[in-house]
Amino acid sequence: MTAAGTAGAPSHPYACTAPVLAELLSAVGPSLAWLTTRARHGRVVLQLPVQGGLPVPSPDLATWGVRAPATGSVEQGLLRFGVPALLFDPDEAAQLLGELAEPGSAVLPTESPPGSPAELPCGNSLLWLILVHDLAWRMVGRGRVLPTVRLDAPVPEARWAPVSDATAWAEIRRLTACCPPACRAEWTPHEPAGRDAAELVADLLDSLVDREVRAATRDRPPLVASATTGVERWLRALTAADGRIGEADADELAALDDALGRWRRSGQPRTGPLRLCFRLVEPIGPEADDPDGSAADEDWRLEFLLQPVDEPSLMVLAADVWSDGPAREALRRSVHRPADVLLAELERAAQFFPRLRDVLRTYLPGEVILDRGDAYAFLRDVAPQLSAAGYGVLLPAWWRRPHRFGLALSTRAVAERDARRLRLVDRDSVVAFQWRAAIDGVPLTDDEMRMLASAKKPLVRVHGQWLPADPDQIAAAARFLARAGGETMSSAEVLRLAVDPDAEVAGLPVATVDTDGALATVLAGAETGPGNELVPPPDFRAVLRPYQQRGLAWLGLMSRLGIGAVLADDMGLGKTVQVLALLAAERGDGPTLLICPMSLVGNWQRETERFAPDLTIHVHHGGQRLSGRALADAAGRCDLVVTTYGVAHRDVEQLRDIGWRRVVVDEAQYIKNSGTRQSAAIRRLPARHRIALTGTPVENRLTELHAILDFANPGLFGSRAAFRERYAVPIEQDDNDRAAAAFRRRIRPFVLRRLKTDPAVAAELPDKAEMTVLCNLTAEQATLYQAVVDDMLDRMKGARGIRRRGVVLATLTRLKQICNHPAHFLQDGSALPGRSGKLARLEDILHTVVANGERALVFTQYARFGTMLHRHLLHRLPRDVSYLHGGLAQRRRDELVERFQQADGPAVMLLSVKAGGTGLNLTAANQVVHVDRWWNPAVEEQASDRAFRIGQRKDVQIRKLVCVGTIEERIDALIEGKRALARTTVGSDDAWLAGLSTEALHELVTLSAEAVGE
Repeated sequence: MTAAGTAGAPSHPYACTAPVLAELLSAVGPSLAWLTTRARHGRVVLQLPVQGGLPVPSPDLATWGVRAPATGSVEQGLLRFGVPALLFDPDEAAQLLGELAEPGSAVLPTESPPGSPAELPCGNSLLWLILVHDLAWRMVGRGRVLPTVRLDAPVPEARWAPVSDATAWAEIRRLTACCPPACRAEWTPHEPAGRDAAELVADLLDSLVDREVRAATRDRPPLVASATTGVERWLRALTAADGRIGEADADELAALDDALGRWRRSGQPRTGPLRLCFRLVEPIGPEADDPDGSAADEDWRLEFLLQPVDEPSLMVLAADVWSDGPAREALRRSVHRPADVLLAELERAAQFFPRLRDVLRTYLPGEVILDRGDAYAFLRDVAPQLSAAGYGVLLPAWWRRPHRFGLALSTRAVAERDARRLRLVDRDSVVAFQWRAAIDGVPLTDDEMRMLASAKKPLVRVHGQWLPADPDQIAAAARFLARAGGETMSSAEVLRLAVDPDAEVAGLPVATVDTDGALATVLAGAETGPGNELVPPPDFRAVLRPYQQRGLAWLGLMSRLGIGAVLADDMGLGKTVQVLALLAAERGDGPTLLICPMSLVGNWQRETERFAPDLTIHVHHGGQRLSGRALADAAGRCDLVVTTYGVAHRDVEQLRDIGWRRVVVDEAQYIKNSGTRQSAAIRRLPARHRIALTGTPVENRLTELHAILDFANPGLFGSRAAFRERYAVPIEQDDNDRAAAAFRRRIRPFVLRRLKTDPAVAAELPDKAEMTVLCNLTAEQATLYQAVVDDMLDRMKGARGIRRRGVVLATLTRLKQICNHPAHFLQDGSALPGRSGKLARLEDILHTVVANGERALVFTQYARFGTMLHRHLLHRLPRDVSYLHGGLAQRRRDELVERFQQADGPAVMLLSVKAGGTGLNLTAANQVVHVDRWWNPAVEEQASDRAFRIGQRKDVQIRKLVCVGTIEERIDALIEGKRALARTTVGSDDAWLAGLSTEALHELVTLSAEAVGE
């Protein structure tokens, strides 16, 4: 890089200074602290992206609070910028990458929680370089290196070069494809367009492999004691620090380079016009199966063939090579003497299969006769070596598709008379069963199993075909079947064996599970089947939609079988009403414990009273909650006990002593981290049945889904680590379709997921659904709320007329601000997180909306609160958030609306009701949230109609956030109860409330005990 080129590039505004970078690296560990002190501080010129003429920060910085500036232009390009850098020599750079790749290093993804020591913000470019170094390190560890001589260097060098096998080539291709642009961004006069990714990977591997080998041999003596010839100097240089050969005869080194090339090629698959192939032909035995082989012809023939490389469909037997005929003439189009090629290739192949040396001494060799043991050894050991060496190997189809020996389980539903005889209380939860040995899922008869057990050879013939026999597996199966007994098995255990691809019994794989009745319905993934319908009792006060009725039937089926269920319907499809219908239908079968966030406790109370008033409900929460025997007695008298995650954690020992019929967790993502104490405590609660409710998409974040599935059916899906290795990594990181299909098959029996976009569901939904979402106050909100109420009541004493009216209206405004957030009321610029129940609920809703790929409008009547929300949500949501308010010029408003309506527009738009409540077409959104209530139905409906209007092609869901136990809930009830009257008598603002009597106002603003959350 020239000095002029460096000086002509402006500094990048987002670049980290070299001293700061050195300090960050030093914090990782003492070895890096020492290393960074040796680095030189310099400056490099990189070609980096700009947008609208402005430099753009790295996308990796978004998670650290750094965002690209908003511009009205979409022009993008590359400009040269000077960037401060730490400059290492090659050996120090390799050492740096090796240190950063150590297990537990803070730069690599780990299971360590945030806040661990020495967390280093690491971009994709550094991670990519670490992966290249890791590949080089593993190639050296596997011995995939060869010595070479480099003659094009200023001074001849001895080098170690990587030798790529199939695994390494696959990794090299992936590294080339995902090479970050930053790694190729350096600008020099010689390479103004940057480095080519393939060349960059090759150069890095060559350099890193050479340095890794030298580091490993640093303390070993040289390969030769003294060096006088060029070859000896080359041998000494192979373990020298710099690899320089020094003065040597150029012709001698050229001859060495040629010999090394021939040596390397000798180990590679041979190339030429003809290729030698081997074909194993199995013996033709009698039609009857004969595992022992006593009646079968034991001659296994290994035939030799020649194949033209440019005409692979032509394969000529060795016998035809030795005789005159059209086949040999066809080979002569490639070589003049094909028989010589046959003999030479057989000689070379003998190093892998010594039996060929005996054949070469025969006249006109054409095949090798093998017995059954030799044939098995060839299939298992020799064939892979020949194939890797470049020979063609043709094997029987049954070997290329290995047969699976294991156990087959068949079950049947327990009949009523058998249930009475066995004294089974819940006969649907158990099945009768029978075990058999099986090959490829096809059960063997008792006679076939006895013949197989008596066979002493490694290959046997069963069901008319040959297959390898593992004597240990066959003996284990015989022992297991001899002692297998018992008349029943739980339905949950049958399902575990059916869905687990690694299921084993007595050390043998479970090849197939055949079921009938309800279990067959569940395994097929059907919501219900004949005879499995369930309807709520006549006193249930809701008419279930057809998809909800199917959900109820599925929950009832899983309940009868004792199998945990995950109801993962989309947000707004009525998971609550489906669970209440199940409880109403199964009333009297024991208490159900329902655990939910504090913000939903009031919702469950009200929904139960609304739809299933005959259910007895008890809320276990608050400082005066029951404990010990009193709690157990109350639970025994109830159908439903509702508590929160926090209380369930604290009272887990008391709750464990109660015989629960069922445990239900609502918003099950609260237990997505199985390592937390709260999650572990809830998993310890015993119950005959478990249900998890979640509206979060189950297709994403599979390790979190594992935690939910493991709650519903403990142990059914194995350990978190095994689940992550089998499904999460291949699906989320590699987009592996096969793993995704296997994952769907495995979870299908246990997860019921319906989307609003499903045709069968969409046809049953209304075009617009409105709902009130109840939120709780935090302790801070409750304290401020009560203080404002007390102040109002004190100031109203003796107040009349306009003064009284002003006190009331000012108080109402303050109470609404407190319900929004303490910082909204205090106007002190304080932090927002963790202080408002309403804000927490809003975040939950918006995270689900974004995860579902939907768009939302969020209305507030306070422009200042909208500004606070905008700043907060920009850093809390993974998608962009825009804000439309009255302070914007018309042109800017139009730009925001146009941008939101685009397919890739912001996921959320905040609007002040006055500025965005009328006249706008925002049909890109199908979710509407009213953060604070205008308390005028007409105003709210006009705002909601920004999304629900002509051009809207999706169903619209409207949520109104209301703080439970506060003035918000009471006025909401007043308006909803007299909605028709309110449309004509309620004014356009809150002024109508000032006319209420003091007693009515006191009742309206009083804070209820249930208002405060945890």
